[in-house]
Amino acid sequence: MPAAEGTDEQLLDAVIEGTLSVEILDRIAERVRTLARRAHADNAGVGTTFDVDAHHALAQEAAAQSIVLLKNEHDLLPLNAGTSVAVIGEAALTPRFQGGGSSFVNTTRVDVPLEELRRLGGDAVRYAAGYSSDPATAGDDLLAEAVAAAREADVAVVFIAAPLESEGIDRENLELPADQVALVQGVLAANPHTIVVVAHGGAVQLSAIDGVPAILDSALSGQGGGRAIADILYGNVNPSGRLSETVPLRLEDTPAFGSFPGEHGHALYGEGLFVGYRWYDTRDITVAYPFGHGLSYTTFEYSGLTLDVTDEGIAATVTITNTGGRAGREVAQFYVAVPGSKVTRPVHELKGFASIALEAGQSEQVTVLLRRDDLAYWDTRGDTWTLESGDYVVSVGASSRDIRETATATVVGDVVHVELTMHSTIGELLANPFTKTAIETALSTAFGAADNPAVGGNVVQMISPSPLHSVVGLLGEAFDAAEFDGLLEAANASAAPAAR
Repeated sequence: MPAAEGTDEQLLDAVIEGTLSVEILDRIAERVRTLARRAHADNAGVGTTFDVDAHHALAQEAAAQSIVLLKNEHDLLPLNAGTSVAVIGEAALTPRFQGGGSSFVNTTRVDVPLEELRRLGGDAVRYAAGYSSDPATAGDDLLAEAVAAAREADVAVVFIAAPLESEGIDRENLELPADQVALVQGVLAANPHTIVVVAHGGAVQLSAIDGVPAILDSALSGQGGGRAIADILYGNVNPSGRLSETVPLRLEDTPAFGSFPGEHGHALYGEGLFVGYRWYDTRDITVAYPFGHGLSYTTFEYSGLTLDVTDEGIAATVTITNTGGRAGREVAQFYVAVPGSKVTRPVHELKGFASIALEAGQSEQVTVLLRRDDLAYWDTRGDTWTLESGDYVVSVGASSRDIRETATATVVGDVVHVELTMHSTIGELLANPFTKTAIETALSTAFGAADNPAVGGNVVQMISPSPLHSVVGLLGEAFDAAEFDGLLEAANASAAPAAR
């Protein structure tokens, strides 16, 4: 966060002590002054007025396109006009729509879900608090009132919310508040037509409420979220949001479990590349809801995936058809796998997506360019992005676990010159035409046949991962250091390194 408490004196002391030059300090100060002037110029004469209504309408639209329908058994949603609805939960009246800390934004207005539902449902909508965040007003009476309201209604809609989240505050678990879970279970027992709307900032464990037939994930939907929730529940908006993170079944399944919170003041990023869906999908861990998941009130069919390799990358084209009875929006997700990769990779990675609105019965082709840069990996040998040569398997679907079409394209990658040294592995030296024969001869002289029973296994397979310097002693007189230095020099000077 921007602050300057005490730094003036520290900077002055540093200049006096000679650890900070005046020239460097001047450059830093000039950058700050330039930014201040630019900010002032951008706002000069503008004032503080803007189109409040237009911005709020945009917030409503953004919320409507991002709220996720997780579950909808027996097509319980959308609600029909005239259906009696028991709206239950404090979060329906005082919604949880944003986070704390730097994610906290001053609103111009807030759409209240209960008010928006009454706007659409009229007198058929009644309310019961069910729980209270204020211990002074919480109690079993609220639960009993909610259960009674649910029993008398055609449908119950329960609003629950995870506790406030903010940066710098780590959660110890993924559980929903116990009183809200008890409320959902009590309402469900009274009315099997129960819908849950859950607000949260990070992933939460939903297994405790999995018995409900419909779940709407509003996440943190902003100041226009209340209108968006009501419009989706009543079918004025067809949901098209997709999960931006996997919903796990258990805390123990998450990538950071076992490494969190670290040790001796250090965070341990033990998952490496396997963050989020890359972890769950690579390890084939059963999850509650996968990355990219989201239901609609209509259905979509994918067909005819084709791949065209260009200088820019892979152009993936697929036809999507709205096979349902109402207009909707589909989010086609393109995942890429490199089964023959020489480096560690997840089983697949999202490399592109497209959001497309279709009328009932309409078909349309969607093309997404999977750029070469997006297909590359970070090569630590040269500290650069490198594109491997080989087959790239492109899959398109409605989530990371709902793959509809798959095709394969062969890509010619970057030509990478890897310098060979005494630290190179035997496998790398065997793969290079300049050093291959010398290594094979040395191994044969030292160990005999590759499958010599006296060695107890295939020599080449056993020592291929080992660096040359670690096996020189085993090779003995079969290894001529001077001769091999010349071979390494020739290999490194070669103008025709192999493509990776």
